[in-house]
Amino acid sequence: MGQGWIRAGETVRPGQKGEFMEEKKFMEIIQFAIQREIESMDFYKKASNMVKHSGTRDLFLDFAKQEEGHKKKLEEVQTGKIVLGKIEKVPNLKISDYLVEAELKPDISYGDILRIAMKREERSVKLYTDLNEKNENETLRNLFAFLIQEEGKHKYYIEKLYDDEILK
Repeated sequence: MGQGWIRAGETVRPGQKGEFMEEKKFMEIIQFAIQREIESMDFYKKASNMVKHSGTRDLFLDFAKQEEGHKKKLEEVQTGKIVLGKIEKVPNLKISDYLVEAELKPDISYGDILRIAMKREERSVKLYTDLNEKNENETLRNLFAFLIQEEGKHKYYIEKLYDDEILK
């Protein structure tokens, strides 16, 4: 089996240590991550209907499509195989570190929508970072590193918008 591939029904063997992850636990981790991606897709679709600016609406719809792509990658892991792309370092403006949560509601402001989106992406990065750190399997670490990068890109872009348009 080539590097970067996981086949359904096989026991996932971490690196050189001779330890094995139970397939059931592996599938639970992947299913949990899929559910998080579905929640993110739903959030961005709802948020796109609440913003007035068409550029932001398009941005949120694009994020929803990207989250759907993440979901599909995770489903590929469940059903047989996955090949991951190149992992790059993504800047972190850390704006979301200093913001409080808001709730998505019909009369919400643009700034609050961006705040919610930042916090959601921050939690996704943390989730995948935690999963990556607790896992010794190289293929899963690559998968989680890829998801950290993707969610980090979303967070960075939203933080940049917030900085440029709200904090200006």
